[in-house]
Order: sequence, then structure tokens, then C-alpha cells
Amino acid sequence: MFAISFFSDKIKYMFGLNSSKNYFSKYLKFLDLKKLYPAIFTIDGPSFAPEIEIKGKKLLNFSSNNYLGLAGNPKVKEVVKKAIDKYGIGSGSTRLLSGTLDIQIEFEKTLADFMGFEDSITFSSGFLANAGVIRMLVDPFPYFTILPEKPGVIISDELNHASIIDGVRLAKAEREVYKHNDMTHLESILAKHKNRRKVVVSDGIFSMDGDMAKLKDITQLAKKYNALTYIDDAHGVGVLGPHGEGTAHHLGIANDIDVLMGSFTKAYGSIGGYITVSKDLAKYLRVTTRSYIFSDPIIPAVVAGLIETTKIIRAGSALREKVLSNAAFLRTELRSLGFTVLGEGTTIVPLMVHGEPKAIKFYDELFQDGVFAPCIRRPAVAEGMERIRFSLMASHERQHVETLLGVCKKIGKKMNLI
Repeated sequence: MFAISFFSDKIKYMFGLNSSKNYFSKYLKFLDLKKLYPAIFTIDGPSFAPEIEIKGKKLLNFSSNNYLGLAGNPKVKEVVKKAIDKYGIGSGSTRLLSGTLDIQIEFEKTLADFMGFEDSITFSSGFLANAGVIRMLVDPFPYFTILPEKPGVIISDELNHASIIDGVRLAKAEREVYKHNDMTHLESILAKHKNRRKVVVSDGIFSMDGDMAKLKDITQLAKKYNALTYIDDAHGVGVLGPHGEGTAHHLGIANDIDVLMGSFTKAYGSIGGYITVSKDLAKYLRVTTRSYIFSDPIIPAVVAGLIETTKIIRAGSALREKVLSNAAFLRTELRSLGFTVLGEGTTIVPLMVHGEPKAIKFYDELFQDGVFAPCIRRPAVAEGMERIRFSLMASHERQHVETLLGVCKKIGKKMNLI
């Protein structure tokens, strides 16, 4: 019934879309009519705490990527405050134009050492890292030609993050997409492009499904077919690995990765992104990557905080154990209630709902019962794969998770999902 109504309403709204002035308002009216425009709340105070407040209403927060609970860490905040006195609140300009600050160089050395790579490059966001770096691994040198060559091939997992997808679209290189974690399909594509420059691009942890990439298989295939590997480990760094280095270290294959990318917006609880690479590749990318050349870096006071956070993460085994324990408990208990839940061994727990109206209703019911967790739908996932995604933190106590389970059980029975 919804599909028929949806289609007829679309026909009505098609008229007038060719007008530049009407185009946007027509779509906005349609989204409002079908109640598809996402609710965007103003949060009173910090948004990273396990309990938050929206318009005076207190809610349990399962929407934050602050996995280790470090966004409000007192030590980090104190370091940032002191650094503001020295460096101010801006970076001044891009690093190639006006030079680079001592603290930025210090942090990139610290980060490279932490990750076990020769060098690292930081960006003011993880999105900018993906948007700028991926293309330069297989596109020709941008300024002149000394070698006879053609653009290479980017081979990307179909469930990779939107920032990877946009980074791939910017490339001159040919693009190939392999089925999610399907190594047979990946090998068939690699074999097809045996004699070309190529890079295999994958998330380390897939943010919507909460599952782990088959990095051992990917690196083995990359070696076999002489391909580079680029791994976006935004959701693995800080959480997995012997000292929080991430998914590749957790699996023992970090030395087989050419470019390891990560973000400071998840376990680090801050802002910015980075890649860790070899010395030569770092030098090459610093003069070819447009998102590095033409964007200001992370502000220096925040960089000071990131140095301190790296120390905490290195020694943070108890934090990692707690957040993974919280996620494992929630995943197990939701399944025992009869829900379909994706992922394993990560901080992301997606509860499948299947259907946009149902997912929105589940989200609304959660909110009414004092739980804040995102409804994941288009464009983040394909139509029919809608879900509620719970993000667990080390700052969650078992009581928080048990309360969430009680609410989910109530809603599941009300909506005939369990």
C-alpha cells in the first residue's frame, strides 16, 4: 500500500521540477509529506556522553562514535587549553604555503611510530584524506609526464564508506567494484587487470554493518597481482589491535598494507584524519594530493590534544576491553530476543528492521522511551536494508545497555519484529 501511495505522490510532484526555482522546494515538500526528512535535534551540552539531553528530555545515547569515551577526557582538555595559549585557535594557512608547525611534525612522527609506519600525513578530516589520496595512487603524476603511462584501476568494496566512493569518483582511473567481502570476485577483477597499476580499497570495519574486512585475503591477493592496498580503518583504530593500532594490527598484517587511513573522530574523540605510509609515498602525496595542498591542517591546539590522546590509547587496554564487552553483550542479547543483528567483534551493533517506514517508527519509539540511536536508511544503505545502528562506548555502564535491551524488547513486540 505504501509503495502505491509513494508512486502516485511521486507522479504529482514531477510537474514543475524543470524549474530551477521550484526544484528544491518540490523535493523538500515531498520529503515532508512522506515524513522522510530526518529529524535533526539540537543537543543541550556535549553529544558524546552516555546520557544526553534534548529539549529538557534525558536520553541514553547510543549514537556517538566516541568509542573509548575520550572526547571529554580531563587530561586531553587541559592540554588543549594550554596549547591555545601558545598557538591560538587557527592554523594560519595551508602547510605548503606558509610552512608547517613544530607540533604538527611532532604528531605525525608520533602517529607513524604508533602505527609502525615510516611516516604519516594528517588532514583536517578523514573525508578529505579519502577524497585526496586514493586517486593519486593510480592516476598519473599531475604536472608533467616522464613515463609513458595510462591511468590505473581502483578496485573498491561495494560497502565502502561514502568518502571512499567520492574519492574514487574524482579519479581519472578506471573503477571496479567487488561484492562485499567476496574474495573470488575481487580476484577475478585483479586478474582482468593483471598488467595495470591498481589499488584495492576497503574499509577495515564497515560502519553500517559492523563487520570486519577480510584483510588477510585482500593483502595476499594484492601481492599475487601486484596491487597496492588502501585500508580505511576509521572504526578500528583505538578499539582493535594490541595497543589500539587497529584492524590490520589485530589481524597481524599491518606490514602488508601500503596505505593505512584513519580518523580522529571515532575512538580519538576529536577531529581530523590521517594516512600512515612509507617515506617515499608520503613525500609524493604531499605534493600531489589536492585536499592536503589546498586545505588548512588540523588546528594546532587540537593536535596537542591528539598527541595526548595517542598516549592514552596506547595504554588503554581496559577501555578497549570494556567497549568490546558492551557491544558483545548487546549483540548477544538482541539475538536471543529474536532480532536480526549484524556484525561481530566490533563496537557497531546494527539491528535490522528492513523497510523505511518501519525503521523510522522504531527510531521514533526509541526516542519516546528515552533512547537516542540513529535510523540508518538511504543514502547510507540500500532500500530494504534499513536498520537502527547502536554505537557502544567504554563510558556505557552495563545498566545503560540493559535498559536499552528492555526498550528494544518492548518495541520489537509492539511492531511484531520478535
